[in-house]
Amino acid sequence: MDLVELLQQAQRLANETKMDTEMPGVERTMTQVLQATQELHSRITQTGTNDLQAHILLGSKGVDLPKLTQKLDTLSARQSFEPLDPVTDTDVQGYLKNERENAILSVIDETNRSIFESVERQKWRCIYAEWGKEKESLLNALVGPRQQDFPDVQRHMVPTSMADEPTPFSRLNSIQQLYAAKITAYNESHIQGTQRPNLVTTFAVLAQDSFDDPLVAEMWNVLEYMAAVTPLSRNIDPIQSRQTAPQFIHQARTYLERRYKTYMNKVIEQNLVLARRGGIPNVYNLVGSYVGVTFRNPQSLYGLHDVNNGRPLWPLVYYSLRSGDLGAAVLYLKESGVCPDLLKLMTLQKNGNTETSTGKIEGQLKLEYNNNKLHVCTDPYKKAVYAIVLACDPQDSHAELMRSIDDFLWLQLSILRGQDKRDYNIEQLTYSGLQSMILDKYGENYFNAREKTPLYFQVLALTGQFEAAIEFLARTEQNRPHAVHMAIALNELCMLGAPSSVKQPLLSSEPDDPPPMKRLNLVRLIVMYAKFFEQTDTEQALQYYYLLRHFKAEDGSNAMLSCVCDLLVENCDDRMLQLVFGEEDGSNSFRFKGGIFAEFHTMDYDMYSLAGMVGDELSKRSNYESAIKLYFIAGQLDKALRLVCSLLSQVVHQPSRPGSMRERLGAVTQRMDAALADRKTNVEAHVIVTYTVLSQVMEFFDLFHAGESRLASKILANNRLIPANSNEVDECVTNLKRMGPEIIKVLPDILLAAMDIVYAEYVDQRGTSGTGSVYGDETKIENREASLRHLRGRAKALTNMAASVPYRMPSTTNQRLVQLEILMH
Repeated sequence: MDLVELLQQAQRLANETKMDTEMPGVERTMTQVLQATQELHSRITQTGTNDLQAHILLGSKGVDLPKLTQKLDTLSARQSFEPLDPVTDTDVQGYLKNERENAILSVIDETNRSIFESVERQKWRCIYAEWGKEKESLLNALVGPRQQDFPDVQRHMVPTSMADEPTPFSRLNSIQQLYAAKITAYNESHIQGTQRPNLVTTFAVLAQDSFDDPLVAEMWNVLEYMAAVTPLSRNIDPIQSRQTAPQFIHQARTYLERRYKTYMNKVIEQNLVLARRGGIPNVYNLVGSYVGVTFRNPQSLYGLHDVNNGRPLWPLVYYSLRSGDLGAAVLYLKESGVCPDLLKLMTLQKNGNTETSTGKIEGQLKLEYNNNKLHVCTDPYKKAVYAIVLACDPQDSHAELMRSIDDFLWLQLSILRGQDKRDYNIEQLTYSGLQSMILDKYGENYFNAREKTPLYFQVLALTGQFEAAIEFLARTEQNRPHAVHMAIALNELCMLGAPSSVKQPLLSSEPDDPPPMKRLNLVRLIVMYAKFFEQTDTEQALQYYYLLRHFKAEDGSNAMLSCVCDLLVENCDDRMLQLVFGEEDGSNSFRFKGGIFAEFHTMDYDMYSLAGMVGDELSKRSNYESAIKLYFIAGQLDKALRLVCSLLSQVVHQPSRPGSMRERLGAVTQRMDAALADRKTNVEAHVIVTYTVLSQVMEFFDLFHAGESRLASKILANNRLIPANSNEVDECVTNLKRMGPEIIKVLPDILLAAMDIVYAEYVDQRGTSGTGSVYGDETKIENREASLRHLRGRAKALTNMAASVPYRMPSTTNQRLVQLEILMH
């Protein structure tokens, strides 16, 4: 095909595909078409441009494409266990190798397949077995088996017995019961006026003898040692006293020193041959034997200065101070004959000389310590001795000598200086600074407090932070009983810092408290602890609440009474009331004897004031029936009468049913009548009048529901509640205005009941008059007519009274009264 034919075909195709709409035409010469075709072909077949773009893209991402391409080329696409390709028949060696490898691969593949199938079968076998057991247990839990399917099983009746008055199971564990027994004995000694024991010592002995936990016993030992100081007065703030009294620092140091002497004795007993123990049993010989055991290797003597009788001098001096014996340290230093100024200062400190006599020597030694000679000293024991004696350089941790927390804490306590003895020319550590370092700088994470709770507690207690230590201990349920009784014991010794308000959080601080001291809310801690068992172990809970008798709320209420009041409000049943208040003595005076609260007779409040407080709280919560019981116990008959009247006005018109409130109020009114007969003068007159009328109304409705209409009408007539005729309407309305609102509330029901009685008598009279003879006595007929007119007059009077009462009567009441009156005409 030449170019002419090609052009003709192109024109023909253009004509066939020509559209109706006008489109811009594109005209190119043959040269332009050829050139465009060549450019398109070169773009499609050319790969160099793609490689360049790939290099640019991957190079920007840090990828070396040529090196990556070489690595990919070296990789074999063949899998490790892929069947090999067959070889030609003429290559015998290759054929045998290929067959051998194919056989190995087929064995491996078959083994894998069989293992998978075996595991699958075993899995389903276990699933079916477990489901079979589950189905069997479900079938056994269904209705009893049929006789023909299962063998007969003889059932034996097991007799069971239950106490007539079962008591709830105690929620106190063995440790809590031991603590509660000690608290009860302590309270009894206080009530009886005998000498009270030291609770810290009591609990420490209890933990040592009865608790199978040496860590708890160790915590109590620390607290006992720290509390063995001069007793404080309740008028002195424990926080301020603790921060200014040096006796707590001395107690902590002494405790750590005694514990370290115990450790040295154990080390010596394990190495008696090397220790060469002998002479008088004192700290001097103890330290000498311990140093002999510790520094028996020549490598351990590297960098140490000075020697005393073949042993390094400064370890002897340091461990003498670590054991709390300044005299032994002086003796070792005197025997060596070195550092006379230091020896003189230590001698003066040992003899108890004043700061004035030691100030000059101490100043010279501090200058000597601050020069480069001691800062670059290779003997860590010498540096530590200077820092302890001079109480300086708190930034040096002396890491070479710190082998435990006890060593660190003892060193920090040894370099403390009081606020009044500080030398502001050099850096020194104060008691408050040490407490902040332990609590804020290091804190719980440093000491791994969650896993090492006893250790962190001891560190806080030894630094005088009792409140923070107890609060940390109370966070876990396991240690909460120990924390509660530690707080109780310290509070009885006037050593626990309490907040100014009982509504404060468990741990808080006052604006005047030195940082980082905290205050522990003992009331909140005891309530949180006793709430757990107060319903099952009420006697023990009240013993704990008795410990709060000295705490006052912001409104002046006693904390103990508030706790007991909350307990009775939440559990106001007969068992709880009898347990707390006891039983009535049988007389009309409504006095109670027995009860747990009667044991606390030394308080300013008695059981009757507590009963009144509980009654007031129950009344606020609308639990009127329980409040009436408490008012009876408290002897507050006026409050009880008001509640009885309020309840009677709600249910007095209802028929009495077994277990209903109306039936219960009947028993209350009988008891109230007996109480009023003995103490009527203590109640306001209008309250007694209202109660008397409601009692009569209650009797009226009892007779009304029993069908005794005549007796019921007689009760209403005696109390002048409703009129007998229209002339008495005004008198009854006036009399009604003088009565309480409780009578007004029940008046509609009284009117309806009275109208029902009148209508029933009217119907009865009409029925009787219709059965007589035509020639009967005319006098009897006239009497019947007069009786009917009288009944109509009574009905009219009831309707008029309902309309004359200056209160809005229910519409149904008025409609019913008018309806019955119309029926009687």
